[in-house]
Amino acid sequence: MIGICMFLLPLVFMMFSSKHAHGQNAPLKGGMAEVNINPTKAGYPHYRGASTGNHDPLFAKAVVIQQADVVLALVVCDLLWIERDLSTRARMLVEEQSGIPFQNIIITATHTHTSPAYHPNIRELTGELRPPFDQAMDTGGDDTYPDELVNQIAKAVKAAYQNMESVQLGMINDEITGLAFNRRFQMKDGRVVTNPGVGNQSIVKATGPIDTGSGTLFLKSLEDSRTIGSITNFSLHADTFGGSEFSADFPGFLAQQLQTLFKEEFVSLFTPGASGNINHIDVTGKLSRPSSQEIGKVMAASVGKGFQNAQTIPSMQLKARSKVIYAPLQDFTKEELEWANQEDGIPPLYQESSFLERRRRLKIRSLERMRRTEAVPPTVGGLPWMIPLEIQTFVIGDDFAIVGLPGEIFVELGLAIKENSPFKHTWIIELTNSHIAYVPTEEAFAGGGYETVNSRLAPGGGELMVATALGMLRELYE
Repeated sequence: MIGICMFLLPLVFMMFSSKHAHGQNAPLKGGMAEVNINPTKAGYPHYRGASTGNHDPLFAKAVVIQQADVVLALVVCDLLWIERDLSTRARMLVEEQSGIPFQNIIITATHTHTSPAYHPNIRELTGELRPPFDQAMDTGGDDTYPDELVNQIAKAVKAAYQNMESVQLGMINDEITGLAFNRRFQMKDGRVVTNPGVGNQSIVKATGPIDTGSGTLFLKSLEDSRTIGSITNFSLHADTFGGSEFSADFPGFLAQQLQTLFKEEFVSLFTPGASGNINHIDVTGKLSRPSSQEIGKVMAASVGKGFQNAQTIPSMQLKARSKVIYAPLQDFTKEELEWANQEDGIPPLYQESSFLERRRRLKIRSLERMRRTEAVPPTVGGLPWMIPLEIQTFVIGDDFAIVGLPGEIFVELGLAIKENSPFKHTWIIELTNSHIAYVPTEEAFAGGGYETVNSRLAPGGGELMVATALGMLRELYE
């Protein structure tokens, strides 16, 4: 059986930076930009197989803000997730081209499931068993798209940096109900099941909460009073569109609606909140399943309604901090790895569905690759392999903070940060800078189910991330 470490080690923290604004009253500058990232190659791999074209454009969108010598950059890509290699290369290029410090750059993905499979880790989700990703590519010849992504991300940041002008920031906060639902349920037979189906009579209750809080930050030009763009944060899985065409899912339709409300050049960034166990399906059947377009309209209506009453962020100061923690990975045996590397005609090792069995095989192979490429081996016998994870915090003004976390974060963990943050308003942005799959709570691990089978971290990894983020927020607040 897969051995899961049920303890946490004393962990070494490495602080990359702790930069504070020099001169709280220094002018604030900001700029936004977007560049297209749709693959130009026909039939380029899609999350669900070969693509059948472009339904709507995919973008890398960037916002850069600066006060005195502190510059922060946030990039959101219409991708399933951000691989560590992609993030590292892009951030290094941004620093080279624009001078923004590596640790002051957050790169994340909207998590759209109708996006390019630019990495074997994505293609493996629905394809055949792949050879080790560091030995072969399987996109049909030389694959230049990952390099194009690096360049386009840097291009977006450079354009946003060059577009900077004197700005004022405004914020709205709202509660959006009827869109997000916890997707894990306790069943009558004691199991925990993800997406058990609408009207399933065996459902006892949802195993966790939702986060209805939605926030939007506006950038407004001081020169001509135009609204440059917005950054919206909400906890909802962007797996609502379906099909094999490329689409930005509901964040793309949100952007289209906001461009209609404001102007064509308006740039809308959507940042995913903690939504690893959240989707848009009401299993009671009381609410019909909304389309991507309908979700975009509801969110845009919330943003548009609150725009006139947006609260100006008064006392402006920028701060950024980045720390790397070492979190324990799950373990596997030699026999499990041999089983995972074979698929056809191999008896199952676990009493679970064929779908979960495939996901478990994938997880074990992924853990083995992590050991070869990015994990830290045990230094003491019996201790787990560790994975370096970067936690980032941005502070804007006296009352607003952003926390960037890698992985698909369970909503309970995001709420724990929000509720215990010393800042009045705190956003959680998941999927930042590296791919580690789901980050469940310790309680969720005990219950089992789809997300825990897919997680790479050992139980307690999510709580470690929460504790680290809260410690950083308190340091910055004080």
